[in-house]
Amino acid sequence: MASDARTYWDPDDSDDDIYISMISKRAAPPPEERTEFPTTTPPPTVPPSSDAFEPLKLAFGEMSEKGTFFAPFKLVKKYPHTYVGKSNSRQVAEFFKETLLKDRVWDFFSQYDPTGGRDPLLLVPTAQFERYLDVANNQLNGNLSIPQGRSGERFSLTFGEWDTPRPRFLGRANSASAVDALRARMHTLPADDLSNLTPACYQMYCDKMDQIYGSLNAAKGKKKEGARKKRIQRQKDNGRMLKRVQRYLGLRQTISHLSSHILFEGLVPTNWDVSKPAPFSPRESVRFVCVDVEAYEKETRVVTEIGLAVLDTEDLIDICPGEGGENWFSLVQAHHLRIKERCYIVNSEFVQGCPEAFNFGNSQIVPVKNISEAVSRIIGNKESGDQRPVILVGHDIKHDLEYLKWIGYNYWRVPQIVDEVDTRGMFQRLERSSNGRGLATICGELGILGHNYHNAGNDAVYTLQAMIAMAIKRTVEGSDRKEGSFTPGTDEWTDGDMDDGGCPKRSAPPVEHESTSQSNSEYQDVQW
Repeated sequence: MASDARTYWDPDDSDDDIYISMISKRAAPPPEERTEFPTTTPPPTVPPSSDAFEPLKLAFGEMSEKGTFFAPFKLVKKYPHTYVGKSNSRQVAEFFKETLLKDRVWDFFSQYDPTGGRDPLLLVPTAQFERYLDVANNQLNGNLSIPQGRSGERFSLTFGEWDTPRPRFLGRANSASAVDALRARMHTLPADDLSNLTPACYQMYCDKMDQIYGSLNAAKGKKKEGARKKRIQRQKDNGRMLKRVQRYLGLRQTISHLSSHILFEGLVPTNWDVSKPAPFSPRESVRFVCVDVEAYEKETRVVTEIGLAVLDTEDLIDICPGEGGENWFSLVQAHHLRIKERCYIVNSEFVQGCPEAFNFGNSQIVPVKNISEAVSRIIGNKESGDQRPVILVGHDIKHDLEYLKWIGYNYWRVPQIVDEVDTRGMFQRLERSSNGRGLATICGELGILGHNYHNAGNDAVYTLQAMIAMAIKRTVEGSDRKEGSFTPGTDEWTDGDMDDGGCPKRSAPPVEHESTSQSNSEYQDVQW
């Protein structure tokens, strides 16, 4: 709930552009109705400049009021090209380009995809878009409006039926750079609680969201079934990733080690508990290297801290993991690198940073020109003495991989890195839930006592501990734990217990370094 504290951004008393937000990257629907300028209808009398709407007294993450109409911001931006006639579309497009995000304040909301397979929707109140069209009509002597019929319904979305989630308030923004910054904050929103929904309501909610996403998809002929299959594949990939982690840790057998007549009996251990060493010998030792990167909250390209946590599987030989893997936790080597020129930057508005509070040793202060080399010495490179396979670990790892590129470390060119593990996806598979969870929440669920989160070094260690704990939990509980009588979507999670997780997977390399054949696949099979 909102409080008397200043929990929203007000352009009238701040030099900043934003509070917090994110934006989805989806195409606009094909044109169905277009607006032509009339020659006789006089324009409405509207002030030529747009003053800000009264600030909403909502806290970040608070749900909107029931009955509020919303328009997808992606659809708003595409309006001139989709709903304006050819004779005027260029003029209107130029007006939108110059004024849509210049000195005009928008209230941004976000709505999560219940399946977790698509970017959340970025929404603005329909009333604000209508007001903007009035201003455009005044300036252009036009008669722009939200179209009628089904096309118009796309600009007037409502949420909250059947007690389903409503859009959450992100903040206010009045520039393109602000929206770009808001986009990076999607993972900080509270997750929607869908546990109170009946199976029927859950399905109706998913169907409605599928329809909305479909209306924003410009690829003709693309079916809802395609999105469903992609979601199922992602869920199965999370299951295989979890199995590979078990395999690397010696908690699951490698298929190549089994003869055909015992293939389906020897993959997972029986009568094993955490007071015993890992039951299987991995095919070869690997190094898990977990990376966590902290960046300036108002300019995410400005990296301030890098945390690295390393677990060598050779150190695990004959060591009992203990309850939740706690005996293996002490074998993790932690590193905390702070960029010298940016030590003065401490996040405090969106998250509370604590760069001085490294729990696992002494921080290293590294000049920005040397930071890539420092990271390379820990993770590895072509000249490293240890050329064993590296399994890169992260929580929502794609963001951290992007940050590594920004400091000049191209992880794709490191031959030792053969696999990527995302603890966010592991937890989704463990819980059979499409909702992503933050690191602190996952650690709490796993019984890991963490503190001073948002210190990159601490987060790297806790992420690696969470990976260990989840692999052990899965092994102890078994692959076929009992499910409730009905949990929406559980039939989509089965990936087959009688395999070892298959080939390692790496995310596709950056476009400028990849071949045409590679660019069509999100992940690459890696042989080693």
